[in-house]
Amino acid sequence: MHLNRAAEAGALSAAFAHDLGQPLVAIGLHAKAAENLLSANPPELGKLKETVARIRHANHHAARIIKQVRSLIKRRSDHDIHETDLNLAIADAVKILSTEANHRQVVLSAEGPQGPLLVDADPVHLLQVLLNLATNAMDAMADIPAEARRIVIRTTLLGDTVVKVTVSDSGPGIPGESLDEVFDAFYTTKEHGTGLGLSVSRTIVETYGGKIWAENCAKGGADFHFTIPLRTNHPPHAR
Repeated sequence: MHLNRAAEAGALSAAFAHDLGQPLVAIGLHAKAAENLLSANPPELGKLKETVARIRHANHHAARIIKQVRSLIKRRSDHDIHETDLNLAIADAVKILSTEANHRQVVLSAEGPQGPLLVDADPVHLLQVLLNLATNAMDAMADIPAEARRIVIRTTLLGDTVVKVTVSDSGPGIPGESLDEVFDAFYTTKEHGTGLGLSVSRTIVETYGGKIWAENCAKGGADFHFTIPLRTNHPPHAR
């Protein structure tokens, strides 16, 4: 029991550090941008206001991650799962990632049905999955020409009961022998990677009755897909 608890604590700590790192990096980049805007003559106050708002947003995301870890330690209950708009979670992910995407010269966009896509899930969990997939995609494109770096987060309705989310990149793709291993805990090809981001994402998706998988695109790059059930009493309308 002691060894199992120690292993769980270690995995939780590593996952916490991994997830908290994303908003902290965003805060650092926004703070640097704010310094540059203040140094301008005259200071660019309009852009500065937008940058401060992004810092506050990233800080709010970090605070939600800390709250989430506390709730995990106390054991989660069904009361933490409630009606969540998947499209709002995607919009939050794009907003959080925008500065880092610009820094890495990545074109980031979202496509799919407009309007609410209601699911029963914790919004922080959905955000974790989206950030993990998009950050991995950015890492995968580090060695390709800047003008070719693109990430698209795409939603597709599978009837009235399921929505599929796809995060596509224009990187080199995934080695064929690794397609079934990328979601295994502690599997990583990164020099300083924890190997937990995709494993945590799989656990989250499966907790909500969905599935997650990866495949290579015929035109190049990789697609990471996950599905999640829609609320049955609020079927969406495709537009």
